[in-house]
Amino acid sequence: MSRSPLPLQGLLAALALLAAGCGSKPASPRGVLLISIDSLRADHLSSAGYKSPTAPQIPTTPEIDRLLAGPGTRFSSAFASTSWTLPGHMAMLTGRPDELHGVRDLPDRLPHSVPMVQESFRAAGWRTAGFWSGPNLHPWFGFDRGFESYVDCSATPVADPEAFALANPDSDQAAVMAAHDASHVGTTGPKVASAFTDWFGGLEDDELFFAFVHLWDVHYDYEPPPEFDVFDPTYKGKITGRDFMNLRIRAGAQDDLNHLIALYDGEIRFTDSNVARILHSLEAAGRLDNTLVILTSDHGEAFAEHGMLGHKHSLHIEEVHVPLIMRYPGRVEAGLEITEPVSTVDIAPTILDFADLPPLAGQWGRSLAPLATGEVAELPRRAMPLELTARYDDRFHRAVRWNEASVFDKAPLEPGDAGLRLFDLARDPGELQAIPKPRRSPLIAEAEALWRELDAAAPAARTGEALPEGLEDDLSKAGYTGGKDD
Repeated sequence: MSRSPLPLQGLLAALALLAAGCGSKPASPRGVLLISIDSLRADHLSSAGYKSPTAPQIPTTPEIDRLLAGPGTRFSSAFASTSWTLPGHMAMLTGRPDELHGVRDLPDRLPHSVPMVQESFRAAGWRTAGFWSGPNLHPWFGFDRGFESYVDCSATPVADPEAFALANPDSDQAAVMAAHDASHVGTTGPKVASAFTDWFGGLEDDELFFAFVHLWDVHYDYEPPPEFDVFDPTYKGKITGRDFMNLRIRAGAQDDLNHLIALYDGEIRFTDSNVARILHSLEAAGRLDNTLVILTSDHGEAFAEHGMLGHKHSLHIEEVHVPLIMRYPGRVEAGLEITEPVSTVDIAPTILDFADLPPLAGQWGRSLAPLATGEVAELPRRAMPLELTARYDDRFHRAVRWNEASVFDKAPLEPGDAGLRLFDLARDPGELQAIPKPRRSPLIAEAEALWRELDAAAPAARTGEALPEGLEDDLSKAGYTGGKDD
């Protein structure tokens, strides 16, 4: 089953709806708020059952639990399209996996032929605003398209955004790295919350709005404010969470690793308080309950599960499993957990579906509204592609996920396997022991067929040309193009 039993609060809400509206379709939202918490692992939310290794009695996300997860629906098997910020957010806002939106690494920019969800809202007359706080969300990449206001809330402004073009590879790469290093120090959450509340406070009560909020503080370096650094107060070691890119933890030094996790959890708890500030501004205006709120992340974070710290290393579960919570009383069921695997490329189609706006041209994702509203128990089975390109060190990884398994196309096990790895997620959810001789599985053929289809369609995403003849129909029949009727 893909759904957990509906708790008492959900049953009461459903009965109230029936009594009030006799089964008629509730109104579309008057506002949409999409919150992305950078680098947030799905399994570190207390509403997902997380317990800190050093302070299990302290919840990491009490406000998100109370304001969103409790009265909303939680998708417990949501996955990002990749394991880093730039392409992950492009997938979220275009409804396309990385191969199809085309922004896989520097110096890629989003082609104007690829539409973004905020453009649909602005064209429909909604007020639109975005609030960003990390260099990979810079308007240079195309993120500002469709926003009336796209507000820079970063700790340190990028000195020369044209460095992202890497026209002068050595000097520009150094400038990009310097921008990222600067972004890892400082605090941005309160600035984002204040910028949002100021903008929202200027709206008329009857104005429709779409807002995108990007919160960066959970991203390393991990230096939570003292009042949120509560998960490992007795630690006496040397790990501070600063200069994360150069951090090394000795094998077996569990106290040091646990302290690093405690600092990460402190940043989550701090960010939780800033999410609450944003939601309280909606509540104070009487607009929280008629706003569709979606909270998610662009990627997760590794804590040595596969020998690495941070992200943009692999496509394993710790780097791509992200939270996805939806709240919209009257349509989204309260207290519901959906375990069916879904992707962040499904977010844009879902938002447009709830708002009764047409699907994006060329979108790959599909609406999750039928799941969140209880109209259907499950959607047709579909493979999810993941991709990671890191041109600076010539890395390229791909993976495909289903409910029961995952396939990776790197790290060969033995001659003849062509670098493919297959994991049985029921027996090995952490993807620690690959299945021998994966070529015997039909899932390998399914993954390779999907990769071929995406490769064939990828040039169209970059040039704006039509998809190759017959490919769009093939993708649609396979369930890969999505749409409002899915």
